[in-house]
Amino acid sequence: MTPGDFVEMYNQPPQLAWRACCAFHTSGQAFGKIMSSLKPTQAVAYHFLNDEATRYNLYEAIRETYSGPVSMATDNMVWNVKPDGVKERMAVITEEAWSVPGTAMQGPPVEGRRPVFSDFTNSGYWAPAYEAQDEAMDEHMEKYGLEEEDWRPEMKKMIKGGQK
Repeated sequence: MTPGDFVEMYNQPPQLAWRACCAFHTSGQAFGKIMSSLKPTQAVAYHFLNDEATRYNLYEAIRETYSGPVSMATDNMVWNVKPDGVKERMAVITEEAWSVPGTAMQGPPVEGRRPVFSDFTNSGYWAPAYEAQDEAMDEHMEKYGLEEEDWRPEMKKMIKGGQK
């Protein structure tokens, strides 16, 4: 966002608004300058509040230093990149759709691979709660053809340091 938008929209003091815009983030002018230097086929501005109150000010700031193609990214925006150019479009989705089945199956944990959760996170697991779901886990494993080594050792590692 522009510094003025930080002042007006977030009620930030002007000094903080400048830092938030132009020191902590990349200003529209700086982004435009970078894109002018790189000359991308399609520049994509993202990680900004893209709404009616702010997008046009940012777009104008970008245009001060960049005249090439630019997308102001938003959720569900899609780019089809082909040899003859880039086409920007919006995905057509429904929030109520269930995902479609995939073809991949997660393999068992790999010895020596960094754990998914840190020791600190694992220390918060309460063993009785996980043990209470053992029967449900057995049924799940049987239904989906999972073996003991596919999952349970990882669960035991997670709750090992947890609360008893």
